[in-house]
Amino acid sequence: MEDFAKNLPEIIKAAAASNLGIVALMCILFSCLAYGFFRRSHDKWRFAALLLFFAGCVSFGYSVIRSANETPSPTGGITLSGAIDKWIAAAEVARSARTISPGTTPATSLIEARNQFEYAWKQSSLADRKKQNPEKVSKSLSYVNRMYRIVEDDSSTKPNATFWADEAVHYFQEIQSPKLLTEALLDKAAIFLEISQLGNNDKQQFENVARDGDKIMTQAYQTANSDQRTSVLRISSRFYYNLARPRSFRLSDEWDNNYLLLAYNKAKEAYDTDRNDIKNVNQLTRTVIKVSNNPPQENDREWTKRLRDAQQSLKTAWKANQAGLTSLDQRLSPLDVLGVSTFEAIAREWRDLSGQEKKSQSSIYIEELETDSLTPLREAVALLQNSELRKSYGFDLYFDIARAQAVETAILRENSSHQETKELEELKMNLRTARENAKTSQLDAAIKGLDNEITFRLLTPNERQVLRKILTTGGPN
Repeated sequence: MEDFAKNLPEIIKAAAASNLGIVALMCILFSCLAYGFFRRSHDKWRFAALLLFFAGCVSFGYSVIRSANETPSPTGGITLSGAIDKWIAAAEVARSARTISPGTTPATSLIEARNQFEYAWKQSSLADRKKQNPEKVSKSLSYVNRMYRIVEDDSSTKPNATFWADEAVHYFQEIQSPKLLTEALLDKAAIFLEISQLGNNDKQQFENVARDGDKIMTQAYQTANSDQRTSVLRISSRFYYNLARPRSFRLSDEWDNNYLLLAYNKAKEAYDTDRNDIKNVNQLTRTVIKVSNNPPQENDREWTKRLRDAQQSLKTAWKANQAGLTSLDQRLSPLDVLGVSTFEAIAREWRDLSGQEKKSQSSIYIEELETDSLTPLREAVALLQNSELRKSYGFDLYFDIARAQAVETAILRENSSHQETKELEELKMNLRTARENAKTSQLDAAIKGLDNEITFRLLTPNERQVLRKILTTGGPN
């Protein structure tokens, strides 16, 4: 019925152009003229005109039905196998050209190939689907799912992406392919992770998605082969990380330490399995940052060491892989995590040094902050300028730069270089920019962080009061 309605204008046009349609329209036209001519004549002539009109309507209706049956299907007459091949080819061209991104309109040829595949898949029987190459089916369903994830970037439910992810899961359960089922489960897990970020102001939605995602990952771990196990562990870590968020849903509050430590264990296991994958070390470092800041780890020197080890591993991995990481989504997270882990590690180490040690280490730390913290964070900001992600990450990155500059200000003061005033002014400027990009919940967390975070606690009470004014009111000009 949906396809009939979509093609109705073309069906009517085809019906009107057919021989029967032409005769039917002539009957309708002639009957109308005859009825007008005989309207004052005997009843039998008027009745004959009405019969002619009725016959014309019936004939035209029949021609519409026949034309509908003869109208080519949206697949253009190609088979399911042909639709699969055409869709994979179109998707891989777009993928290699990087022409699909949130907020852009996909090419017409790409949409047509996708629509043909969708129609062919929905119209096919299970027996016909089972005749297809399972690897090609996996790729085609995954590409549809991923395209809808981009198209539905701002959706809090992603209905089309979820539908096709479920199609893939159900199909590979039906044909009993553990490897391809695991791939389908990972695709569905990716949707849950995206929704949990989109819905991060809706506590109930977030918790439901996080727990549903955790169930998906539990199933994926059971079906994964040895090559897939690392990805499953890493994504499981991300779900436990999300589940650790405070029940108050204020991110500045204390996180659930049990879930955080579970997230760390999964990330560590993934990293130990494959240390060459930068995604593994990035997730491990991201998790260690949060675990080390959560009570009771916030004053534990063992977690300072783990943080430094993770930071060094990420730095090494970034240097080895950065040339091959070209897209925004590949570069943004490692740059941010490297920048944050560097200033967090330095802040913790600086706090635990004696006065004499601080004097001898200050120049080394200043250079490291510039090279391994502020430079990556500034590059991440530059990447965001022309991206839709600017709305989501604008506050975080500018606030992270301000935190790095708080550490640098404190160290410059100890170094007696008289440059701390200039650094503090730059900190204020970045904090104002962060405020302009902030949501109310982010501002509340940032204001609370001025007294709770180790980075800002390195500043004087008067300096923190000025920063509080900036976050609260925009501060002085």
